[in-house]
Amino acid sequence: MAQADFADAQKEKKAVALSSVLASLFLTGGKLIIGLLTGSLGILSEAAHSALDFGAAAITYFAVSISDKPADKEHHYGHGKVENFSALVEALLLMVTCLWIVKEAINRLMMPELRLEVTAWGFGVLVVSIIIDFSRSRALKKAAKKHKSQALEADALHFSSDILSSLVVIVGLVFAKFGYEKADPIAALVVAVLVIIASLRLAKETVDGLLDRAPEGIRQRIESDVTGVPGVLGLHKIRVRRVGPKIFGDLHVLVDGNKTIKEGHQLADRVEDVLAKYASDVVIHIEPVEEVMKEDIITEEDLKKILEKAMERLGGKFVNYHELSLRYDYIAGPVGGVHLVLPQGLPLNEAHHIAHSIEEEIMANYPGTKFNVKIEPCAGTCTECALFCDD
Repeated sequence: MAQADFADAQKEKKAVALSSVLASLFLTGGKLIIGLLTGSLGILSEAAHSALDFGAAAITYFAVSISDKPADKEHHYGHGKVENFSALVEALLLMVTCLWIVKEAINRLMMPELRLEVTAWGFGVLVVSIIIDFSRSRALKKAAKKHKSQALEADALHFSSDILSSLVVIVGLVFAKFGYEKADPIAALVVAVLVIIASLRLAKETVDGLLDRAPEGIRQRIESDVTGVPGVLGLHKIRVRRVGPKIFGDLHVLVDGNKTIKEGHQLADRVEDVLAKYASDVVIHIEPVEEVMKEDIITEEDLKKILEKAMERLGGKFVNYHELSLRYDYIAGPVGGVHLVLPQGLPLNEAHHIAHSIEEEIMANYPGTKFNVKIEPCAGTCTECALFCDD
């Protein structure tokens, strides 16, 4: 990332975080005043929730202010983990708030008689809160996705949960307006459950980040991308972790041992270029291997012969094939696939049997080969399969 782009990204993250601080401060004051005037535990619980959001937003602002600082001699991977830590603190604050809400709600439910004043001000402050929460949540989610910021994502989760909890409190106030005052503490309990669910989810994500858990599916995507680079025979010892918006890791790339040092270095550069889309900093270790291709290893010509014989044997039930692929992985061995074009009206069980029989024939004649057959319906223009086509 260019220095100008980096500065713009940091400025945008700080701006959206600061606007959340101001919004949560405004909502906390409004809900607290109305809650004290009406005696509504639901609104007071919302005020506590917003006060927590204010603290969380302040922590987020602090986190994004320092998380983008470059690496130094004490922090070799930068300061991105600050965002994970701030998100964990927010989750713990959410849990503390929940305990207070649950305690107060249970106390009020135990009261023989509960007095509650329901006014238009109570509904008004909640409607305004929903509008502001929706606006802030949307802005934070957009910025979090753009900059891969877990701190901003945590803040967006706070505001999203506020929308749900405000709606629940409104429902409680409606019931209280018609004489069922205990609907208000019940609504507060529902708010607490929603907050607990949100905080547990947030805590899991932040702990995963702090424990360097690999992002979901990243290993499989890296394997697919790297094995597609010409000259790569295979890869292993893949280690990946996320620090802030960046992916750090290392992997061993297997190459033909007869290649020169220069060729190996150029191949490592191509692998790094392929992985650049993950905003990555991945160390590539080039590992030479002996040439292992043998005469009895399956070739593309062998595959074509097997498929053409199957077409002759099955007649109109096997129309054509395309996207035939074959590559050799040093670890997995020969890996290939093909798309079979079968008549539209052929029963699925029969089509599955044809695909499975071809896979078995290939793997039986060439042990160790991994081959995947996919089925596609014919367009219906071939004369030999007229009995099976719809048109």
